[in-house]
Amino acid sequence: MTDVCKHFRTCGGCRSQDVPYEEQVKAKGEALRALFAKFWDGPVEVEPSPTPWNYRNKVDFGFGLKRYPEPPPKDFERESVLGFKARGRWYWPLDIDECLIAPEGVGDLLGTVRAWMKDQDLKAFDSRSKQGFLRALLVREGKRTGDRMVVLITADGEFDKASFVEAVLSGFPATSIQWGINRGLADVAFADETEILHGAPTIDECLHVPTDAEPRELRFRLSPFSFFQTNTFATERLYGRIRQWVQDTGARTLYDLYGGGGGIALSCADLVDQIWSVENVQSASDDGRHNMQVNGVEHIEFLTNKVKNYLKDLLQGDGMAPDCAAVVDPSRSGMTPKAMRRLIELRPPKILYVSCKPTVFARELPQFLEAYRLDDLRAVDLFPHTDHVEALASFSLK
Repeated sequence: MTDVCKHFRTCGGCRSQDVPYEEQVKAKGEALRALFAKFWDGPVEVEPSPTPWNYRNKVDFGFGLKRYPEPPPKDFERESVLGFKARGRWYWPLDIDECLIAPEGVGDLLGTVRAWMKDQDLKAFDSRSKQGFLRALLVREGKRTGDRMVVLITADGEFDKASFVEAVLSGFPATSIQWGINRGLADVAFADETEILHGAPTIDECLHVPTDAEPRELRFRLSPFSFFQTNTFATERLYGRIRQWVQDTGARTLYDLYGGGGGIALSCADLVDQIWSVENVQSASDDGRHNMQVNGVEHIEFLTNKVKNYLKDLLQGDGMAPDCAAVVDPSRSGMTPKAMRRLIELRPPKILYVSCKPTVFARELPQFLEAYRLDDLRAVDLFPHTDHVEALASFSLK
């Protein structure tokens, strides 16, 4: 596929669909080399995504009130739209009827849900007036299983659930359809409670993680809001890199900090004797325990705790195991200052930092270098056509 999406340049998602993918990967490597030039003397290899199109296994579309070039009269009833925000204008919702990085078939789903919205005379929720009902449409897909989930997120209220299920299934063969209620004001695809309208409460995804021999096949349960990397096939490459690093360290104990539902831990479980996976979201820890059982693993402890508090407990106790390695995979905001300081004080022999926002990691890097050597710096592209990339930096204690 070479044609760009019809919404390219107006939608705030993709930035470089008009650039050949090979050139995108090269540009990301050059940007990383410039960003880390003070700390790393050499090129930064960027491993490409196996596919640059329809790669996302999760996407959330927002309902919003249409905006107009000329402000309408105060009593004008704005039309409700379904899609993304305009580039550079977070307050300007766009009607979207195709997305070339989302799961295939999403365009048909958007069309049937948009028609259902109009037929039912339902309006988008407005956080300023606190009026309206529809908030977001979340879509998840198991790339290797074919499972699909659709979650309609609304404000408090009632609607014709059967007609919504019919609308979804007419345009998108979902195996799980759910309704979620978000009572907050933040514009996020999250729900305080959910109800199953059709099918199962979760979907499954598989990963085939590269090893020295046959791929390590893993199965994961995905609930509506559980964390899972959004590019399944590139994630296999990312976890394969992490696994190879753990194998090269020879560590017998692995600390998986910000461990989510156990993707990294399970990818490396056959290499070590014990894994401590720390995550502050209870549902993610629950998913991790389920995933461990499904994959026949017994030696991972999933702990629900803030990383900074867990590391404080280790400092006040016996510290980390002497033959250990630590994988750190925080959110885009990076590590908190206390978590970073405590990890460095614990002095694990090896650290692998996985960063989804390298500019944040670049600000943290000098603190690591006070006690550690930067041994390797590379990246995996989980986000084609965007400015984002997943960086991996490995350290050894000086």
